[in-house]
Amino acid sequence: MANRRQRCLSRRSFLVLGATATGAYLLPACATPAQPAATNAPTKAPEVKATAQATAPAPAATTVPTQAPAVATKAAGPKRGGTFTFARTSGITEFNPMSLLAGHYAYLRSIYNTLAHYDTSLNLQPELAEKWDFSADGKTLTLKLREGVKFHSGREFTAADVKATVDFTVGDDKSTMRELYKTVKQVDTPDKYTAVLRFDSLNPSAFDILDTLFIIDKDSLANRAQVAVGTGPFNLDKYVPNDRLELVANKDYWDKGKPYVDKVVVRDIPDVGTMAINLESGAVDCIWQPTYIDLARLKGSGGKFVVDLGAPGALHYNLTVNVKADPFKDKRVRQAMAWAVDRARFCKTALQGLVAPTCLMWPTSSWGYFKDLEGKVGYDLEKAKGLLKQAGLEKGFETEILYSSKTGYGRIELGGIIQADLKKLNINAKLTDLEPAQYNARMNKGDILMLIMTYGRAGRDPGTLVTAARAWYTEREGAWHHFESDTYEQLRKELQGTLDRDKRKAAARKIQELALDEAFVNPVCPYPAPWAYAGYVKGFGYDFDNSPLTAEIWLDK
Repeated sequence: MANRRQRCLSRRSFLVLGATATGAYLLPACATPAQPAATNAPTKAPEVKATAQATAPAPAATTVPTQAPAVATKAAGPKRGGTFTFARTSGITEFNPMSLLAGHYAYLRSIYNTLAHYDTSLNLQPELAEKWDFSADGKTLTLKLREGVKFHSGREFTAADVKATVDFTVGDDKSTMRELYKTVKQVDTPDKYTAVLRFDSLNPSAFDILDTLFIIDKDSLANRAQVAVGTGPFNLDKYVPNDRLELVANKDYWDKGKPYVDKVVVRDIPDVGTMAINLESGAVDCIWQPTYIDLARLKGSGGKFVVDLGAPGALHYNLTVNVKADPFKDKRVRQAMAWAVDRARFCKTALQGLVAPTCLMWPTSSWGYFKDLEGKVGYDLEKAKGLLKQAGLEKGFETEILYSSKTGYGRIELGGIIQADLKKLNINAKLTDLEPAQYNARMNKGDILMLIMTYGRAGRDPGTLVTAARAWYTEREGAWHHFESDTYEQLRKELQGTLDRDKRKAAARKIQELALDEAFVNPVCPYPAPWAYAGYVKGFGYDFDNSPLTAEIWLDK
């Protein structure tokens, strides 16, 4: 990939544009002066009324540690060759990089490329797009595409593939980011190497689109259950469902000199308890989301293994409630469920104290986090009992809590904690632990009463969470909780309809207050999605959704 220290227009700079009266823009300092500028900033800022925010420095962006604490190395630079094998519990449903299910993160940045990508400071770096320009009004984003890039099929990547991928994402009901891409009202292709994204209004999440649009060979889409064709550093070589994915180095990769390893193997190990055993025995080089008890042990290995907690704030545990199902049609019953979740106990026991409990939808690293709202909903069984009494349900009821333990650690533990406390309220909650495919099928149909899951995109622009994470969609958009609200719709439009940070924060706060009141998605805590890998694995990193950057990895052994 392009040097990740290249000079670029940062997302923070883009947001400052909308609040600047002079039309000036910011460029982050260039760590490697010999590199050319990566982006073209608008020659004129979008015409937005100046506010007191105009001259204030932009808030600090979330950073992701792409390299865990260093361990001693034998080599002075990347070695070539070898096979990098990593394991996780969730399998692949289909090769659809816009369907961000738990098992899909493993292959995203191995098989596919995005138009651009964020570096560790949320600065946008070139990938399949070499340059990008916003129009003066901020409604048109023109992309100059990299020439000579080929899909694994041998066909050349062109602007038509950008349009085809956007159209597919908007039309596919399995796309977890569909609402974000619906903000792109039209994609024009004036020539082979120019794509123009047109918006009806200013779009603060435009850069998130560039970072998340995985370009797919449109000719492979019909057979995506078995076939994956992208432009990424690795080609699909072998796929055995529920067992393994084998990828081989793309010898024609456009980023010359990469990848370093010859092969990447992604293994499915459904039993989370055996993943660490596989790592310690040398059967795999890396594991994703082991138990936190295993993580603590591996951390104390004296450098033999490296532990990394993953992208901060990327995912959040939550308890989702179906607002159209009895007895949860009554908001007071949903609120009672929110007050019956012992978040602190779950964090202390199941998560080994790695994270703090929260009832809020955005992480502490986000400007969408409002500290004064923390604790507005907490653990109080007496309050929950009172709400149930108001709803005429003091005698309790029967219900179900659905989850899939194989989609990640902690589901069983959280379900057990909630089930035990609901029992104290005379509520018998059946715990249903399904295989990932069955779980995804029921979830996508909205066939739930209560659901334990994790939502993503929380660490990006706050507007991206409510337009690109299906957990925060509405029923019209395919949300499994079936929540619908004109007020919520309007607040999302306000959040996304301006670059004025003060106005956006006001809209985000109202969204947070509405979510606490309606209790259709009830955050529990950030979801640590940790990695553990052998000390000889070098260059290890991941993106803001925890997808590994396998093109950068090399093995010092």
